[in-house]
Amino acid sequence: MKNNKNGGLFAGIIMGLLMVIGGTVFLWWNEGNNVRNIKTTDEVEKNVVEITSKSDCAQYSGQLVAIGGKFTVEDKTISDDVFQVSIHSAALNRVVEIYQWEEEEETDDDGGATYYYNKVWHEGLIDSSNFQKGHDNPTSVEYSSDSFYAQKVRLGNYLLASSQISQMETNKDFSLSDDNVAIPDGYKGNGKYVTNAENLDKPQIGDVRISWKYNGWKEVSLIAKVSGDSFVSYTSEAGKNVNFVMEGNRTAAEMIEAMRNQDKLMKWLFRLIGFLLVFFGYLSVISPLTKLLSYVPILGNAVNFVFVLTLFLLSLVHALLVILIAWFRYRPLLSVCLLAVCAVIGAALFLLRKNGRAPAVQTA
Repeated sequence: MKNNKNGGLFAGIIMGLLMVIGGTVFLWWNEGNNVRNIKTTDEVEKNVVEITSKSDCAQYSGQLVAIGGKFTVEDKTISDDVFQVSIHSAALNRVVEIYQWEEEEETDDDGGATYYYNKVWHEGLIDSSNFQKGHDNPTSVEYSSDSFYAQKVRLGNYLLASSQISQMETNKDFSLSDDNVAIPDGYKGNGKYVTNAENLDKPQIGDVRISWKYNGWKEVSLIAKVSGDSFVSYTSEAGKNVNFVMEGNRTAAEMIEAMRNQDKLMKWLFRLIGFLLVFFGYLSVISPLTKLLSYVPILGNAVNFVFVLTLFLLSLVHALLVILIAWFRYRPLLSVCLLAVCAVIGAALFLLRKNGRAPAVQTA
């Protein structure tokens, strides 16, 4: 753990302003991107032709199609030649993890930062050049993660393109044995791993463990444009490329629904990211004021809480305004209709409240 009381208040303000601007731009882009996704999915639903794996390639050349079924990998095997790991599958991944220090930062009320260090297995090297002394990670590793794909995956009369094979998830662990992996000097087998660690239950910084995962699908479905006896991406009028792949034998309707769900998930995830950028940006901008207030006993903490709550609400309003204005830019007719509906509902509620006031009843 290390503690740094260097204020850096001016730099914090600049960084905060950049975060607010960046969050605003990101929110605006996300709404436009979401509209393009919606238009693209609607276009796909309107134009896609559902075919089978036995359909004639020439008949559907240049058309947007939905297709699914059992596939065959025509390659005898795909291999990681470095370790001589081979398997009959569409895709194989080598996963190389290094045991390293990971830094976590916690900012205090004074504008300082406290750093905590944890030991984790991490794929890829973590830069420790700015870590506290004694928390040094390796700067190089002999092996790195890699991916290997079959050259020929056939779905009936059609061959999958490399861009589709690479979307096929590696969802199963490769089981190691003495005769299906070449273990280099200084390494040994341990369960599903090849490792240089003396004890994987008590690893040391710099230890490496290597494992493999492969694609275990039996059926595949996709939406793309037919080109010869294969497929290429379909470009929508909104400028989005469609080359969608998923596991199983799915109908066009099921794949389109999956596309919509994927788009909705990304839309809300990006909205959250944009909001958080704006919120933490505002927090950085007022950091000098909160630093001063922190010196006021009891009152300072209460006022800081009010500031944070106010900035949270301000950021929420900021994000909603950006989204609203973006919708006027990208979907003006729908935006006007929604505002009109809200106005009608508001007017109706006002009239109901006004007409519902009963006259006062006087009693003797």
